[in-house]
Amino acid sequence: MKCTSCNMGTYEKKKVPYAFLGEHIGSFDARVCRHCGETLFESAASDAIEAEVKKRNLWGLRARTTISAVGNSLDVRIPKPLAEFLSMKKGKEVILEPLDKNRLQIVVE
Repeated sequence: MKCTSCNMGTYEKKKVPYAFLGEHIGSFDARVCRHCGETLFESAASDAIEAEVKKRNLWGLRARTTISAVGNSLDVRIPKPLAEFLSMKKGKEVILEPLDKNRLQIVVE
């Protein structure tokens, strides 16, 4: 079968390591293009990946929150599951870094 990405290579079956949010989830069956490296996970592998991510409570960590005012500053509330994943605790120092006009990166030290 020809690669759907580069249209030049063909796929070979391999066990491919998979990481989610920086955590190694496991190695799963996939088809990998010999030319460009495009990786397609089999349906059963996708189901196994999703199950493992949910089992580790990594699923659904993306959260919507609102900005509040505290004195002369603004405050962003971080939901508990996300704070726990990032090992954030009251008083812990973080670095705020703008990536562009619409994105803010928080680095937990």
